Amino acid sequence: MKRIYIPFLLLAVIVTAGTITGCKKEFLEKPKGGDVTVDTIFHTQRQAQYAVADMYGWCMPTGFTMNNSADSREDVLTDQVHLLLPGAAWVAGNLNYQYYIAGGMAPTYSIDRGPITQRGNTGGTAFSSWYKSIRKANLVLKNIDKVTDAPDEWKTDVKGQALFCRAMAHYSAFRLYGGIPIVSDVLAGEGRILIPRSSVQAVVDTLVEWCDLAAAMLPAVRPTNDYGKITSVAALALKARILLYAASPLYNTPDNMKAAVAGARFNDERDAVLCYPSYSKDRWKRAADAAKAVIDAAAAGGVYLYNTGKPATTVKTDNYAGLGDYEAVCNNVFGTTGAYGNPEMILVNTYNQNDPNRNGWADWGRYNFSKVRQMGWGAKNNVPVEFLQMYEKRDGTQWTAAASGTDFKAYFEGLNLDPRAYSSLAYAGQWYNSGKAFLPYYKAAADGTYAKGALVDDTNAGDGTGSAVECSKFVARVDNNNDNHFAWPVFRLAEFYLSYAEALNEFAGPSAEAFQYLNLIRQRAGMPDKDAAMVPDQAAFRTAIQNERSVELAFEDHRYNDLHRWLTAHLVLNQAFRGFTVTASTNGVTPKPTNPFLNWSLVSYGSRTFPVKYYYVPFPYSEISMRYLGNEGWDGQNPGW
Repeated sequence: MKRIYIPFLLLAVIVTAGTITGCKKEFLEKPKGGDVTVDTIFHTQRQAQYAVADMYGWCMPTGFTMNNSADSREDVLTDQVHLLLPGAAWVAGNLNYQYYIAGGMAPTYSIDRGPITQRGNTGGTAFSSWYKSIRKANLVLKNIDKVTDAPDEWKTDVKGQALFCRAMAHYSAFRLYGGIPIVSDVLAGEGRILIPRSSVQAVVDTLVEWCDLAAAMLPAVRPTNDYGKITSVAALALKARILLYAASPLYNTPDNMKAAVAGARFNDERDAVLCYPSYSKDRWKRAADAAKAVIDAAAAGGVYLYNTGKPATTVKTDNYAGLGDYEAVCNNVFGTTGAYGNPEMILVNTYNQNDPNRNGWADWGRYNFSKVRQMGWGAKNNVPVEFLQMYEKRDGTQWTAAASGTDFKAYFEGLNLDPRAYSSLAYAGQWYNSGKAFLPYYKAAADGTYAKGALVDDTNAGDGTGSAVECSKFVARVDNNNDNHFAWPVFRLAEFYLSYAEALNEFAGPSAEAFQYLNLIRQRAGMPDKDAAMVPDQAAFRTAIQNERSVELAFEDHRYNDLHRWLTAHLVLNQAFRGFTVTASTNGVTPKPTNPFLNWSLVSYGSRTFPVKYYYVPFPYSEISMRYLGNEGWDGQNPGW
């Protein structure tokens, strides 16, 4: 069945999840009295749907910031975003990210709270939230057969969804900590984990097994009113992502990279929870096969790379027809005609950020996500020049930022960058839409002829760290700035084209098929193909595919994971990042022009520090103090903490 546009109608179960997760305390935790028990919840199909919805609300990832002053996009921990909060410095304190970028992360000041939390949940650390998520999935798996009025086919389907959710929650913790406790049943008592960490190999093998079981139970295609529910293709996608990570150097470390990560290893038998005992090229073959299985299953299920042959967005567009293909995928998840159901999406989180009843995209979510969305009040999600330079020019060549100039809009547009840059970024002087018009990212003129623009930081004096370019992916620009046309892309097909090309190259060098899937992504973006003359060997292809992945999947919560699994985070993040800052000026013209000249220069954001021990996040002291994660002679904490 070919799916082109699927209406954004979530089954009643998932719609209800908003109410449950918005007020969530501990739905389906062990009751402390009253008439509602696990048996009553799982007595009828109608009641059981609440438990399924609750499971989705806890286990499904979302990159949208929630209504919480301690939440931000994960990208603030990478070179993609420099978050600036001068008007509300205490928010930065809540986020803890300032400790992280200064090298001061600790089990008390950890990204376990803040940018890398299981978003949508309330309170606690990421570690505790993920294990609450796992408990939700295990409760469904254990009790769904108790439902008296549901057909067996429905129960099997729900079991497949629960297996996926359990695997997703484990994976979400694994990518941060390395080997973690594997919990495959509802824990007794108060639900304390008290299970030691498993090896990387055991975690990967277990999660892959769960994904395979889930895929066998789930349909490849859902009816239109079930858009957002897990499918067999989604289960294969999670398996492929896990195997790609497992094959990567952080876990599958080649001999020539072991020195780089030595400070994040014990160099004894405990390393089994951090990596495989030895490198194996065959892990890349397994990752390649898994990615190709996703591509093939997606085609059979009507999922395909969205490409109408229009790479760039029409200047001054307010409607879907004006969007380029890449921006249509990312800015309008539901298609360029305004109909629903983007064909590139394998799985989206339909927990939409615009519904205040779900405690989602309310005041703090708006504040922390971007300044351009609010056109005033809000955090600045500045994009460092070092990341901007990863976007090639339209002819495929590299560029280096000039130190200063007098017309930023002309300069930035004149670079003629990869259309994905202009589809993902808001910048000084850009015409965004008829409601926001030209974006005023500029400081006040030194002589007072122009006041500061609405998109500088909350205090003019605090705007010296770069104001001209901000991430705008997932900030509405069409249909009267309507946020309802967004849903978080958990998996989209482009990821697996790139994963397949990467794994093929690591296994056997740059083959014709690796070039094919790399270039399919570039062609959709309007970029020239790469070929063997430009990319002659495995190392060159590795550089090309890593760059392509960085720009194609930018601001979709991939960068943190990719820098870590590639073992390049210590190279990329141990440096000072820079940004463009713009000041309004008449430049001597009289009478003063209606619109100011946008004089600009490069300024420093300050240095960042990435200690090697950051490759594995510290477990919270609350867990370490119980000493269940390790063994008699070791508390289970990661090295260096």
